[in-house]
Amino acid sequence: PPPTAAAPAAAAAAPAAPAASYPSHMALQMPALSPTMTAGNIATLKVKVGDRISPGDLICDIETDKATIGWESQEDGFVAAILVKDGQTDVAVGSPCLVVVDDASDIPAFADYAPA
Repeated sequence: PPPTAAAPAAAAAAPAAPAASYPSHMALQMPALSPTMTAGNIATLKVKVGDRISPGDLICDIETDKATIGWESQEDGFVAAILVKDGQTDVAVGSPCLVVVDDASDIPAFADYAPA
């Protein structure tokens, strides 16, 4: 049956360690920048792993079908992992894009992070 077939694929895509084994973190997801937006393109990333971010800091420029808009952080912390690339297209709204941690010393734990 399809559920059985899907389970091994999901297990294969899972990170080496369960999310619970990572230090406390938050995944920032692609925002909906308009009521009709379902996906956006990453025009230019403005942060790199290790950067401290605060509310109002520009994370990246997102291209929609109507405009290019800056995505500003709403969170304080340090960028521990970037899950998208410059120029990446059709990133679905709600897809994880960055991992943010409170303590810079936790950043190395996310070197091989993959969203579940």
